[in-house]
Amino acid sequence: MRFNPLTDHERYLDKDPKDMSLTELRMLLKIKRMDLQLGWNEFEGKIKFWQRMVRSVRESGMVDQVKEGIQSYLQNKSSKE
Repeated sequence: MRFNPLTDHERYLDKDPKDMSLTELRMLLKIKRMDLQLGWNEFEGKIKFWQRMVRSVRESGMVDQVKEGIQSYLQNKSSKE
């Protein structure tokens, strides 16, 4: 019997672990590990995405342009007062 994580995981959701056989407990543990790994991979992917975004913005020079714009705005504002 082969385990299909896309459909077979539902067999273990409603059952209390106290009532499971050793094989069912192993499957439940495998499911939990797979869920944890998928969650970690998703989290890691989001971090890498934002790292690439920040690196792209930094390399494009937009950060320097924004800093210069803010500094010139503050200088103009302080010179008018």
